Amino acid sequence: MSTRLRAVVIGAGKAGEGHTVALQHVGVEVIAICSRTESVVSQVAKRLGVKLASTDWRKILEEERPDIVAIASPPAAHAEQIRVSLELGCHVYADKPLAIEASESRILYQQSLNAGVRTAIAATWMFDPGIAYLEELVKSGYIGRPFAVESRFLSPWPYPAASMWINRLSEGGGVLNSRFSHQLAAVQRVVGGEVLQVTGEARVLRRQRLDMGHLHDYRQWRSLEPDEVRNVPWVEVDADDFCIVLARLGQAGARVDDTITATIYCASCFRPLEGRTITAFGDEGSVHYNWIGEVKTNDQRVQSSVYRTKFTSEEWKNETIPRRFFDRLPRIANVLHRDWAALAQEFTADIRGESHEFYPTFRQGWIYQEIVGAVRRSDGWADIPMDIAPSKGGTSILEHT
Repeated sequence: MSTRLRAVVIGAGKAGEGHTVALQHVGVEVIAICSRTESVVSQVAKRLGVKLASTDWRKILEEERPDIVAIASPPAAHAEQIRVSLELGCHVYADKPLAIEASESRILYQQSLNAGVRTAIAATWMFDPGIAYLEELVKSGYIGRPFAVESRFLSPWPYPAASMWINRLSEGGGVLNSRFSHQLAAVQRVVGGEVLQVTGEARVLRRQRLDMGHLHDYRQWRSLEPDEVRNVPWVEVDADDFCIVLARLGQAGARVDDTITATIYCASCFRPLEGRTITAFGDEGSVHYNWIGEVKTNDQRVQSSVYRTKFTSEEWKNETIPRRFFDRLPRIANVLHRDWAALAQEFTADIRGESHEFYPTFRQGWIYQEIVGAVRRSDGWADIPMDIAPSKGGTSILEHT
């Protein structure tokens, strides 16, 4: 392996751009971007300063043999691209979901262990400064023993909106695949524990979308104007746009009374009061974080709020997130790119054999899909497998004592 890590990014949409910026920021040389649309990938590569742009990802991987492959393509393509990357001995930095089905995700996780490479799955909200601050408060004993945690991810409802992969189960769509893993990773960072059991339900609230043809970029999934939709046909869609997950977190073999109950909501809805939140409840107090979306600044302290209260007080205290939590993160104004870079920072440090913090790996990616499958089946409490073999990198979720 060369001194400077080399990477190929597969995908030229929102995630592809984010993965490229993230890897470049932590000192990785992105040598190529691949995508199926030649005009798009050429434009994106040029804008991001990447020399090679290609519509043939297999050829690029075989010819270049990069150290890292970043998977930022639509989910239906993930499994094949990851499998080939692992066969070539590459470390893999993948967007979620790892694969559409849990069984396929398990195979990829096992393959990564056999290959002896490092892997990362981009459940990145856990790196947010507010999440890190909540973790510190909980670990310090501020709320006492945590017994419950709630997270909501409510986004404004784009309507009418065009149909794309996110609306089709066969292509890896649904809020369970696109948002839930972010919430779960953040919840586990705040209160600790493995996912032992889950139940829940997923629904399709908007069953028809406009057929605008192929949309290259997730950012094109937006509310459409009246003059854009005249004479445009509607198509049936089947991917969940609402879910509620109830999970028990704890150590393997724990009694139900010794677990932490996590309630996680995901939905698009009309003008949500709070978009993305986590509230942790303990036997001595509670803490709450309200994330207010993307802002073009390195300092979100005026944008997002942490609240905390002790049971000895009747009032919630609103406070500024300490500056040190921002200073730990990569200096990137776009907060989505910043969090991708935070993951890339830990992932590449692990590849180099340097000290690093916990980050989610293919182990977590596989477990996420086990949970997704259980919730979509909606047939009562389901046990979630813990592991199939020791993993490398972020070996287990952060523990709280």
